[in-house]
Amino acid sequence: MTVLGFVVRSWSGPAFVPPSPPLVAVDAAVLSMTVFPVWSYLTAGEGGRAGAAWGKRRAGLRVVDAGGGRASYRRVAIRNAVKLLPWQLAHIAVARLMLGVDAPVTVGVTYASALVLPPVSIAMAWRDPLRRALHDRVAGTRVIRVSGEPS
Repeated sequence: MTVLGFVVRSWSGPAFVPPSPPLVAVDAAVLSMTVFPVWSYLTAGEGGRAGAAWGKRRAGLRVVDAGGGRASYRRVAIRNAVKLLPWQLAHIAVARLMLGVDAPVTVGVTYASALVLPPVSIAMAWRDPLRRALHDRVAGTRVIRVSGEPS
């Protein structure tokens, strides 16, 4: 998407963005069409009785709270918001780049944040004895393997 954004931007020149809707509304529209449906699906599955959406169930995994009990919808919602934050930041950066509405520095910082957060989260999980990534630490959750399930 980033490469496509650069190509479209170089061909089209600066975009005309009318004063209405405001840029925040554009960001909200991008969120509602991309990250929000995925966040909703993951939150419904991981916050439900199974504690897992389809992929985690298939892998024999479950999201639990810090004590090993069922994670609340609130915790799971926070977990997934933090987990999907880099994806949303990338969407914002690319959309604003394509529209030409933000300073290059702002777009660069937003995009760099999207690229830095995942490796930081992976490093945290790798170093943590419970293998908790950033999103699990923030939400007070962890992922466990369910005995008797496929691995």
